[in-house]
Amino acid sequence: MSFALKQHSPESASPLSAPLELTVGEVHRLSPAQIREAVSTMVAQGRMPLATAICEAALALNPDSEDLLVISCLLAEVLQDWARAEELLIQLVEVQSPNTTAQTWLHLARVARCQNKLDDAWVVLDFAASRFPDDQMIQEELKSVNEFIQLQTQDRIR
Repeated sequence: MSFALKQHSPESASPLSAPLELTVGEVHRLSPAQIREAVSTMVAQGRMPLATAICEAALALNPDSEDLLVISCLLAEVLQDWARAEELLIQLVEVQSPNTTAQTWLHLARVARCQNKLDDAWVVLDFAASRFPDDQMIQEELKSVNEFIQLQTQDRIR
């Protein structure tokens, strides 16, 4: 499988520019940052199957790369592949640990929520809120999950 990536003129190419032609088998030639940028371009072009194949091949070579895990997580979220997104986010948490970002925790909670795993989302958000007490997005998401859990509990009681 061969595919072309949009390339600027050689004069304007940065060291991180992706090559003009790339096959899944040639992913090893690129850095994780280059792959992240190439996949981002593919997603913008609507080339999701290709972006997915590149991410999978790249992750097979560099399973602990934050760049690859982040772009792969985002791609899985765009594709609404919640189980895959959760798997990748858990791996990202392990790689970032103990410095997991607020954004990573927020994405993990939202992916859990998309799978109707409200208890899991609450646990993630409660922990994240303790680590990032001033993060407004985490606080808002925690409040929202709490409200939703309360509504479900009230519905069960009735």
